[in-house]
Amino acid sequence: MYQLNFPITIKPSQNRNHKKEDCYYMFLTNKATSKRWLTFSVLTLIGLTACEETNTVGVDFIQESSIQVDTVRIDQIDLVEIDPYLGQLTYSALGSFEDPLFGELSSTLYFKPSINASSTDTVLDYMRFEMRLHLMEDEIYGDTSSTAEFDVYRIQQSWHGPSFRQSTDIDLGLERIGGFSDADIDTNGNVHIALGGSWDSFYREIFNIDDDSIRLTRYAEEDFGLAIVPKNTANRIRFATMSTSRLLVIGQEDTSSYGVQDWAYNIERTGVDPIPNRLMLHNTFEQVLKIDLNSLGNQLPNTNFVRAELVLEEDTTRAKTSLSEHEQRLNVPGFRMSEGDFIDLAYQFGFSDQNIINGYPAKGRFRFDITQLLNDQIYNNNPIKDSYIYPYVNAGYIGSNILYSKDTPPEKRPRLIIYSIQSEEVK
Repeated sequence: MYQLNFPITIKPSQNRNHKKEDCYYMFLTNKATSKRWLTFSVLTLIGLTACEETNTVGVDFIQESSIQVDTVRIDQIDLVEIDPYLGQLTYSALGSFEDPLFGELSSTLYFKPSINASSTDTVLDYMRFEMRLHLMEDEIYGDTSSTAEFDVYRIQQSWHGPSFRQSTDIDLGLERIGGFSDADIDTNGNVHIALGGSWDSFYREIFNIDDDSIRLTRYAEEDFGLAIVPKNTANRIRFATMSTSRLLVIGQEDTSSYGVQDWAYNIERTGVDPIPNRLMLHNTFEQVLKIDLNSLGNQLPNTNFVRAELVLEEDTTRAKTSLSEHEQRLNVPGFRMSEGDFIDLAYQFGFSDQNIINGYPAKGRFRFDITQLLNDQIYNNNPIKDSYIYPYVNAGYIGSNILYSKDTPPEKRPRLIIYSIQSEEVK
């Protein structure tokens, strides 16, 4: 524990919504009535962490005042394995990459095209099918100088995108009905994949059924969609937007297009070598951090704290130096913390906006403002529930971070920083 005397050096804010000119924070603290004279002093302290610039602030209205900073080490921190949802996300991964830090990754994309819901159209013998797959052009995980090749197979079992998890097993047929290279991407970010074989025959038959009910029922019960599988030569992962991809029925003079009614992807990660005193987290939520903040609240110093920050440090040096030339990873924009009694952790991390505290990076450090959580436990008798930390919400992109663990030196390990202000007299 140490003290800082005025003048104050003001630090950068970690609040995403904070504006540079608004150098203040507002915190809800439930203090006893006799201590409400601290309010103005609190606002002065908040400037310590709120402003973008470094300034010196004079505070003549406080006599014999000081800022007290206490650091509480976090020892009760564990990795928890999660079975994430990977269906109907904004982006779907396909490809493979051998990441020297985060293991050998391989991802297969599953999708099921829509079928004509009315009997007004017919697929004639001379017409053909193409899948127009839209790929993100700049978002590449892996070797940006290479190309990746893929094969297309029929899926042999039923599956459902909204409930699709990483652990979902999918059986594929042996017949290759199409293939492509991502080098064939056009100026609009699309790759055109010719589809044939038994799928062509089946889809054409079902499409041409006159009875709408029979057509849709048979399509639901007898066809399970297609899988895009990376070849072994692929050394990068691409990301597709299935909501903008289309199945094309191409004739001699015109082309009809149909959307994709369901999609998902899986990711297999193998060959991850543990790194001593480090924690690996992925934004696919394969594993997350669980922290016991309830016990930490009981260790707080007996002071009138006005800000509490949970701090995590990232091993940025190792991450930057582990890739070869032309290789890249996608950045994880930040971390989130969820606190509560959750029935389905994967759903909470992937889709819920409730009970969220955001932590954003600054020079390899992630800060979470947990002042309100601790205040609720101490002053409102509302104990902190299970608390989880995980990379920012997974929209389908694949990204990872390396954090320092509890066994690293004090300046790098996970910790709780408590700011409090002491004053004996206010003019």
